[in-house]
Amino acid sequence: MRLSGGLPEVPCAECGTRVRGLPWGELCPDCLARRKRRASRLAGRISLAVTALMAAYVAFRFPGDASSRLYGAVLVLATYIIVRRIASRLAMELLPR
Repeated sequence: MRLSGGLPEVPCAECGTRVRGLPWGELCPDCLARRKRRASRLAGRISLAVTALMAAYVAFRFPGDASSRLYGAVLVLATYIIVRRIASRLAMELLPR
């Protein structure tokens, strides 16, 4: 039997504010935005550190011709993008509430 008022107000898993239509155990929009900002900052720091290490590796290990340097630059850029996405996902899952 459905409730006459539609979807019930459910408390946020982090702050406890009641939000209509929120699934049980989920975060309210404010908490979710705050968590995404924290995860983005952390992912940015991690990806910059890993990219700097990759850039150092490319600078010292790749040959000096132009095509190798171009491939190395593409590799460094791809490293930044991939590591940032992975670190952001992991931070969203593993950051304490």
